Amino acid sequence: MMVKKHQLDDKMTFFNELLIQMVNRVEGAIYQAVHAFKEHDQELAKKVVSDDYFINQLRDMIESDGVRLLISEAPYGQYMRTVIAGMKIVTSLERMGDHAAHLARLALLPTGQFDDKKIVEEMSAMALIGARMTRSAVEALVANDQDKARAVALIDDEMDAKRKQVNGLIYNVETKSREDREKLYDYFYVTKELERLGDHVTTICSWIVYTAAGVKPKLN
Repeated sequence: MMVKKHQLDDKMTFFNELLIQMVNRVEGAIYQAVHAFKEHDQELAKKVVSDDYFINQLRDMIESDGVRLLISEAPYGQYMRTVIAGMKIVTSLERMGDHAAHLARLALLPTGQFDDKKIVEEMSAMALIGARMTRSAVEALVANDQDKARAVALIDDEMDAKRKQVNGLIYNVETKSREDREKLYDYFYVTKELERLGDHVTTICSWIVYTAAGVKPKLN
């Protein structure tokens, strides 16, 4: 029985390593997307968009490994909760990767006829809050620290405040061309997605609490 537990520990370690690798890729995608967006780096933007494929592949790998663990190993207690939480967490991570790719795509848009410097600055700040939340969430996951997970979820309030600030900047822009109006709409849409980064991390944090305590709370 002890041998089986040891084998299960090894398989759970592999499962968690895949999950952490996916978190790291998502965090990296957010930072790269911010840089591409701010610097209008089209080559980096294209890389972020294409690399989203690997994030999706990791999601598929983790989900398949989780199903295999549940069927063949019959994990119990916290083992089972970790697998279930991990399979839920990857859904949020995959969507966060999509949001990073959408931010990067803004770097591919033509330059508008309006001054968007402040909008770009504040949208980038939103994305960086999301990246910071992501890093803190994975630290809580590794440590199985439900108190830290709850604290990370509270940062989502900053994302909500930033979205209101960015929307205010967008609404105050006066445009004359259809192209500029379309670009502002793209900014508005991606700002909404950036706000969702915080929501996804909050969801991840609720699953971390579930792993540690066995109860999934509604955070923030």
